[in-house]
Amino acid sequence: MKRRRAHAGLVREALLAQQAKRVQQLILLLIGALATFTLVNVTVVETPVLAPLVAGIGLLSVALWLHQRGRVEASLLMVLWVVTLVATAMIWMRAGIRDLVVLTYPGILVLAALTLNLRALLALGAAMLVSLAALNWGEIAGWYRPDTPELGPWSFINRALVLVLIAVIGRTAARDLQAAVARAEAESNRAKDSAVRLAFLVQHDALTGLPNRLLVQDRFAQAMARSRRDGAPLALIVIDLDDFRRVNDSLGHGVGDAVLQRMAERLRVLASETDTIGRLGADEFVIVSSERADAEALATFAQRVLAGLAEPFDRDGLRIACGSSVGIAQFPHDGDTFETLLNRAEAAMARAKADGRNAFRFADAEVDIDVGEHLRLVSELRSGIERGELELHYQPIVALASGRVAGVEALLRWRHPERGLVPPAAFIPLAERSGLVHPLGAWALNEAAAQLRRWEARGLPPLVVSVNVSPLQLAQGELDVVVERALAAHSVSPRQLLLELTESSLVGDAEPLRNRLARLQAIGVGLSIDDFGTGYSNLGYLQRFDVQSLKIDQRFVRGLADGAQGEAIVRAIVQLAASLGIRSVAEGIETRAEAEHLRALGCDAGQGHWWAAAMPAADFTRWHVEHAPAAEAQPAPN
Repeated sequence: MKRRRAHAGLVREALLAQQAKRVQQLILLLIGALATFTLVNVTVVETPVLAPLVAGIGLLSVALWLHQRGRVEASLLMVLWVVTLVATAMIWMRAGIRDLVVLTYPGILVLAALTLNLRALLALGAAMLVSLAALNWGEIAGWYRPDTPELGPWSFINRALVLVLIAVIGRTAARDLQAAVARAEAESNRAKDSAVRLAFLVQHDALTGLPNRLLVQDRFAQAMARSRRDGAPLALIVIDLDDFRRVNDSLGHGVGDAVLQRMAERLRVLASETDTIGRLGADEFVIVSSERADAEALATFAQRVLAGLAEPFDRDGLRIACGSSVGIAQFPHDGDTFETLLNRAEAAMARAKADGRNAFRFADAEVDIDVGEHLRLVSELRSGIERGELELHYQPIVALASGRVAGVEALLRWRHPERGLVPPAAFIPLAERSGLVHPLGAWALNEAAAQLRRWEARGLPPLVVSVNVSPLQLAQGELDVVVERALAAHSVSPRQLLLELTESSLVGDAEPLRNRLARLQAIGVGLSIDDFGTGYSNLGYLQRFDVQSLKIDQRFVRGLADGAQGEAIVRAIVQLAASLGIRSVAEGIETRAEAEHLRALGCDAGQGHWWAAAMPAADFTRWHVEHAPAAEAQPAPN
């Protein structure tokens, strides 16, 4: 019933769409018909009979004026009422209920039924019924006597005009109805196609076309029922791409989407027809396997998946390779529900990653413990942010030529009440995966600005503080708003804040990235590239973005001891920075010899244990008071 109503509604909408086109034609046709009828009968009928025809022509002209003003519905309603009234007047003035003009009533009602609402249709029909009833009763009662006109040539012409007019209007209405029905059917077919597409999207991933978690879970339930009934093997295999984040961050989301699509195609080829392949989200896929009878068969298949996904492919002139890690959980050995098996398989996959990636692991109880530890650490980190367990340690950055303190780098630490001081490598990746990196980063920026104000209150000279920024903060968060809020809250000059970005943060979709960095630089803060030379070092982003500082990774500093080759790398980086007007800063300097060597190569500044390790704010204050004057008085290395 609902479908029929919807179809009828489509037909009506299509008919209404025809009104604007047909109403003007109808008005002109009726004006022509009434004018012809008047001219034919002007010499044979009395003037009162012609009066309704002339009045009808005038009123139809008004309806035409309304149509030209865009009031199509009002114009159509007026046309039907004018024709009804003119026909009624002609019937009363001529042969009454026997008059051929009575035949116009059905034609008017058909046209009204196709174009007007029910209330207007009923009003027209009621007016016609009242008129016919009055004619019939008046003639029976004797107070109305119809006129019986004499037959003549005009009689045939009048009847022909009426029949032609009705035929033309009926034919036009029928053609419009057919066209409307055809359009309605086309709309209905499109609606059905959209419904099918929507149903597909509800159960499938839009990017790869693979079943989503909802459909995978349903297919697994069916496979589990068969396994319980027939004893058929059943396993859940989770595949996670190892290097996808690096590809996505460095080469852009377009390339990242292409990688996901290519991996989905390869999984379709590798899997059997009875397997269900799905995408759980981001770079994680799942296979419901009901053919591989034992661990050996599953291991062989997992090895094929690893080899197949690791094959490089070309995209826009780039050679892209993306390995994977695989976790396998078997029913009922590792669990008897979809969620349990999925958690166990993901835990096994996480162990494969921890063991060096590009590997597969089967689920076991030990992995479950690791996953529980992971989740517990994330929960504790969230609570730690709220309880104020985070702190910043500061490492001085020293100008190599003068020995003066050029700034400090703020390094995030977590002082856990039970675990002690947790290193950043243990909790920053967890923060990025769980979304906690945004509140972490906001806290670090606010605390660094607050500390600058405290140092100035204690009499220290104005310092520049460098704060590390996660690629996720730059890509997803409103970093400029966070920075502005921190600076304003503590009345700190933007020139005292330097944001340290990784190279991978600056490679990808250039226009959005340029806009985000432009908003930051409009505030007045500086930008520094951290660990330069370890990622996608190129002149492209150095030219596109106004970078103030370039930090040489400590592995290159260690490489100075390797001879000419190590020195050549550092010299090239320093000269590149100098040619672009960018300050070079060497990280991880541990000896005086390294400091002197870097100064001789033209490096501007350095940091490392040679001067001081990263320390709490109070310790840095004491260090600066005690050591900075001595360092500044110390002659520069020869």
